[in-house]
Amino acid sequence: MIAVVVRFKVKEDCADQMLEALADNARHSPDEPGCHKWEYSRRLDDPSEFAIYEIYDDLDAFQAHLDSDHFARWKAVAPDLWEWKESAKYEIL
Repeated sequence: MIAVVVRFKVKEDCADQMLEALADNARHSPDEPGCHKWEYSRRLDDPSEFAIYEIYDDLDAFQAHLDSDHFARWKAVAPDLWEWKESAKYEIL
């Protein structure tokens, strides 16, 4: 299994738009085949910083997520909202 961790900070006054985009992704991602967890959170001491935590069976299941319609909607909106973003894939041992 793999974990995908994404962290990002949104531009000033973009948090509400980001929350809408995250909610759309969260409505669909957990139901994808091979997805065991898809959740997002907001940093307590900096409400402009967010994290997404995802667990998939394998890289193929993650790629299916990247190919989904809801991810395409996310990709069309999110990059315009963030100041910075970092992500990494981990093997769950």
